[in-house]
Amino acid sequence: MTLQIGKFEVLQKLGEGAMGEVFLARDPVIGREVALKTIRLSSFSGAEARERFFLEAQAAGRLNHPNLVTIHEFGEDQGLLYLAMEYVPGEDLAALIRDRSLSSAEVLEVLAQVCDGLGYAHQQGVLHRDIKPSNIRVSRVSRRLLAKVLDFGIAKVAGSEMTGTGQLLGTFGYMAPEYIKTGKPDPRSDLFAVGVMLYEALTGTRPFEGDTTATILYRVLHEEPKALEPGALNGISPEVQNILNRTLAKDLKTRFPSADLLAAALRAARDPAWRVGSRAEGSAAAQAPTVVTRVPVRSRWLLLAGLSTLLAALGIIGFLRWRGRAKSAALAATPIPTAQVPDPAPVPLAPVEPTVPTPPAKPEPKPVEKAPKAVRVKPAEPRIQTLDQASAALDTDPKAALRYLNEYLKKDPTSERAQALRVVALYDLGRYQESLDALKGAGRQGFRLGMMLRKFPRLRSMMESESKERRLPKRRKGKEGQEQE
Repeated sequence: MTLQIGKFEVLQKLGEGAMGEVFLARDPVIGREVALKTIRLSSFSGAEARERFFLEAQAAGRLNHPNLVTIHEFGEDQGLLYLAMEYVPGEDLAALIRDRSLSSAEVLEVLAQVCDGLGYAHQQGVLHRDIKPSNIRVSRVSRRLLAKVLDFGIAKVAGSEMTGTGQLLGTFGYMAPEYIKTGKPDPRSDLFAVGVMLYEALTGTRPFEGDTTATILYRVLHEEPKALEPGALNGISPEVQNILNRTLAKDLKTRFPSADLLAAALRAARDPAWRVGSRAEGSAAAQAPTVVTRVPVRSRWLLLAGLSTLLAALGIIGFLRWRGRAKSAALAATPIPTAQVPDPAPVPLAPVEPTVPTPPAKPEPKPVEKAPKAVRVKPAEPRIQTLDQASAALDTDPKAALRYLNEYLKKDPTSERAQALRVVALYDLGRYQESLDALKGAGRQGFRLGMMLRKFPRLRSMMESESKERRLPKRRKGKEGQEQE
């Protein structure tokens, strides 16, 4: 007799997760194989389990990215909640690390793909909060590695208040210090876990280990991991140590500001010759703090090139002066002939009259002017390329942030975060009527002001400022608030 859950025919048990069992099942309607995750309500307090399971479906179901597992369906059957998701053949990263099946360069690519998926999820306001090797599925497609992030079972949707402040959900050893201290996650908390996986994959051990939970937590909060052995860096750039130092930093501000920048650094580090600053994380990465204090290779190259150009120019000037003096001396010592005699050694200069004791000095200033121009490099202004960067730019360059947000909303007018940031940008620029119109436009698209205020601190801060300053037009403010609430 075939076991059936909902409409799905169970084929075999794949394993057990933190919240229940996982099966390989078939959708009889379209013949698709799925991974079916279940949880028995009697295993937990019913209301909490149902709510948390619903949040998993809500969080993961709204995400659509090649490096995130796809959620197909959610339901309940005979006392079981179930979640039907994309079945990904392959192995967990935990097994690959245990068997040392991946080269160091392959480890960097797998974790770069994990960052690609996390970067997309973070832009949608979703944090994973339990990144670890057993939640990363790795398969080979056409001899290429493909990594997918699994199990958003404890993911936090921005604005959700289901879990109380200070309640820790996740796996000890991969938790970031700030999350342990406050219970409040941050996108960079997920990136800290990526750093733990990178260290573990390269060395075979976790950076923070201990016999008890208390020991592990203490080391995460207060101790630095041992530096990588040289053998762990075979075939990849030694800059991986600096990437680890930055990713595992205790201070949030020292870490990579976004998953996209960490992914770029990991991919660049697959080249053993790569150094930070040579063809690094892009112009946006230069804005973020870094633990690397050495002078970038490119800067040293520009300095050497400038010095070489200057020395060459000075050499040309000296040569011209020496040749001028030598020719003048030769002309002064030789009698002027009465008949024309061809010059046996033509010189590519203007004819020199014998009565002029020194050569003209006109060519001398030209190389001196050209030399400094060769080393003048005007740094390119950083471009805003993500919503995270647009949010940060509101404090320094709201006009640039607004230009980016306008272009972003042309491509994706349904982005709630972009809508909220645009309202703030207009307000900060003093364009209060346009800010109010933008808020009203978001309401017409179905975005509720109350929910947006809970999700986006920048918008909440703007409204708190407005409650004191009263800058938005009063005649439309009441109606606008009613429409969006």
